[in-house]
Amino acid sequence: MAPRELPANAFVIEVRLRSARELFNSLDPSPLLERDLDTRVEAFITEWAEEAPGDTDLHLVIHLPAGAPRTAEEETLQAAIQAYFRLAEAHKHRQMRKLLGEGRRSALVGIVFLTICITAAQLVRTMTSSAIAATISEGLLIIGWVANWRPVSILLYEWRPIRKEIDILKRLSNLTVEIREDGPGPQPGEPSVALA
Repeated sequence: MAPRELPANAFVIEVRLRSARELFNSLDPSPLLERDLDTRVEAFITEWAEEAPGDTDLHLVIHLPAGAPRTAEEETLQAAIQAYFRLAEAHKHRQMRKLLGEGRRSALVGIVFLTICITAAQLVRTMTSSAIAATISEGLLIIGWVANWRPVSILLYEWRPIRKEIDILKRLSNLTVEIREDGPGPQPGEPSVALA
């Protein structure tokens, strides 16, 4: 089978396998279009997709030994792989919504607690002007601000890596797939997921 002509902006991820069955989790009894990818294959594809420039189209080339049994044709494999990454993207979206919801709830609790701490600190200062009162007042302010550390961390930083994963999974859900039969394939003892 002759290699497919690719667009100029294609970023090619090449995987060399003994059989197309190695793409999928062997313990998953689901129909092909609902099956999970093998964890090593998924990690390999995802790591290479992370390296791809943002303006490129992702293209997966699956190298199989000549005459190797196929699980399905290119179109079906492409649909199964795309469906897997769409499902993973939806899962990450739910994870991010849950995290941001937790951040908003934590921020609300943190702001209420900070307000209570500020009020208590001012009350302590008005009651007496001793060094102990000043220390207690400052301690209340510090505790109030520390209580807001987690919501600030969530709302400013923690969602960003998840957003990056969502972007990669979205790109992978539009991945094109090509099967090439060439060479003998990996030998026994060699890793079956290998850069071609």
